[in-house]
Amino acid sequence: MVEVAEARSILALPFQPVDISEQVRARRLIERGEADGRANLPPSDATVPSATELEIVNDIRAERERLANLLAAHLRAHNDALAQLDAAMDIAKVRNDVEHALSRLVQIHSAWKGELERMLRNVRMARKEYDDFRIVHGLRRDAYDIGNRFLALSLLFLFIVVESALNGFFFAEGSEFGLVGGTMLAFGISVVNVLVFGFCLGLGPARWQHHRALPLRLVAWALLAAGVVLVVSANAFVAHYRDIFERFGETVPLEAVWAQLRADPFGLARLQSWLLFVLGLFFAGLGFWKGYRFDDPYPLYGRIARRWQQAEQLYLESRHERLKEASAVRDEAVHALNLGVERLRAASLQREQILGARARTVQEFQSHERHLEEAANALLSAYREANRRVRTTAPPRTFDVVFGFDDRVLERNEIRALLSVRPPRVDTEKLIEELDGLRARLLDEYKKFLNFAPETV
Repeated sequence: MVEVAEARSILALPFQPVDISEQVRARRLIERGEADGRANLPPSDATVPSATELEIVNDIRAERERLANLLAAHLRAHNDALAQLDAAMDIAKVRNDVEHALSRLVQIHSAWKGELERMLRNVRMARKEYDDFRIVHGLRRDAYDIGNRFLALSLLFLFIVVESALNGFFFAEGSEFGLVGGTMLAFGISVVNVLVFGFCLGLGPARWQHHRALPLRLVAWALLAAGVVLVVSANAFVAHYRDIFERFGETVPLEAVWAQLRADPFGLARLQSWLLFVLGLFFAGLGFWKGYRFDDPYPLYGRIARRWQQAEQLYLESRHERLKEASAVRDEAVHALNLGVERLRAASLQREQILGARARTVQEFQSHERHLEEAANALLSAYREANRRVRTTAPPRTFDVVFGFDDRVLERNEIRALLSVRPPRVDTEKLIEELDGLRARLLDEYKKFLNFAPETV
C-alpha cells in the first residue's frame, strides 16, 4: 500500500509523463518478478493476472480516472467561462441606454426649440437693424466698445467729490459752519457743474454734432455753443458768488452777484475765486469728456450695436447651456457604446482563446491516455521479463496480454456533452454593426441640434 501511494504521488500532476525506470525501481518490479518466477507464480494455467500486475493496472486506471475527473472539471470551467462571455455579449442594456439618450436629445431639442428660435430671431433682427443703420448713416467702422459704464459713473462721482472737497475750502471762509458748510454748498454746485453742465453737454450736443443729417448737426452745434457759454457763465457766476459770499456770509443777494457779473465779468477780488473758476471749468471739462465717451460718438449707434451684441450674447449663452447638456448626454451614450463594442470584441477574443485552450487540453489528454497505456505495458513487461528469466515452468498466457483501457474517456457521454461547442448567443460582428448604427443615429440627432442652433449668426 505504501508503494501504491508513492506511485500515485508521482502521477499526481495532470499530464505528467510516467518515469518508467523510476516506477520500476520504486515498485521493485524486477525483484518481485524474479521472486514470483522462482516460485513459478503465477501458475502456467493462470487465467488472471498476478497481484503485482493488478497493482500496476489498477494504479494506471486510477490515474486515468483522476485525470478524467480533472478534465471534466476543466471542461465545466470552460463552459462556465463561455456562458459568462455570452452574458457579457448581451448588449440589451447598452441598446436601451442609447435609445434613452436619443429620446433625451429629442426632448432637449423640443424643449428649447421655441426659446432658441426666438433668441435667434431676435439676434438676426438686431443684426439687420445694426447693418441697416450703418448703411443709412454711412458708417464703415464698428461701434466703439465703451467698456464698463459703472466704472465711468464711478469716476464721474469721484470728480464731483473731489471738486466738492476742493471747492469746500474756498467757501469755508464765508460760511458760519466752516469747512462742513462750505463743502455742502460746494457739493451742490459740483453736481450741477459736472453732471448737468459737463456730462449732459458731452452726452448730448457734443455727440449729435456727428450726425449725418445737417439740420441735426446745426442744432447740435448751436446747443453745444450755448452750453459752453452756459458752463463758462455758470462758473463765473459761482466765482463771483464766492467773492460776495465771503463778505455777506450765508445771506448772499443774488441780484448783487448778477450785477457784478454783468458789470465786470473778470473782476474777481480774490485768488481763491479765480481758482474756483478754473477748477469749475476743469471738472466740467472732465464731466464733458466722460459724457462724450459714455457711448459711441455717433448718436444711437452704440445703443443699436449693444442691442445686437446683448441679443447675440444671450443666444450664445443659452446655446452653450443647451449644447453642454446635449453633449453630456451624447458623450455618456457614446462612452457606453464604445464600452459595449470593446466588451464584444474582448468577449469574442476570449471565446476563441477558451476554445483553443480547451482543444489543446483535449488533445493533450488523448496523448496522455495513450501514454498511460504504454507506461502500463512497459511496467508489466519489466515484471514479466524478470519472471520469465528465472521460472522453470512455462509462463501463463496472461503474460502475452497487452494492456489497453476498456473505453476512451473522450467518448463517454458526460465528456461528449461537455465538449459540445455551443455557438454564441449573439453574432459579435452583427452586434458591433448594430452599435455602430446606433452611434450614427446618436451623432445625427446631435448634429440636428447643432444645425438648428448655429454658432455663428
